[in-house]
Amino acid sequence: MMFATVLNGFDWRKLRLTRSEALRMLMAGIAWGVAVSAGLAGMTLWNCGMICQDDLVKTTMLSVAAGILAIGPLAAYGRR
Repeated sequence: MMFATVLNGFDWRKLRLTRSEALRMLMAGIAWGVAVSAGLAGMTLWNCGMICQDDLVKTTMLSVAAGILAIGPLAAYGRR
């Protein structure tokens, strides 16, 4: 009930991205994805003694995409 009340009173025009917010969103998502990918690559190197390039590329692509979709909006709208 409270959620519906909040949605009815929300000004949806505030959710438009400016160019600087979109850039901040992409940069934060990419940075988060690269950091997660580096951590996972280090963990793989520690456990297995080698890093498969195929796994590294897939992990980086997925973590950057997840970073843009999950961390990006937090970075873009965190200042509002």
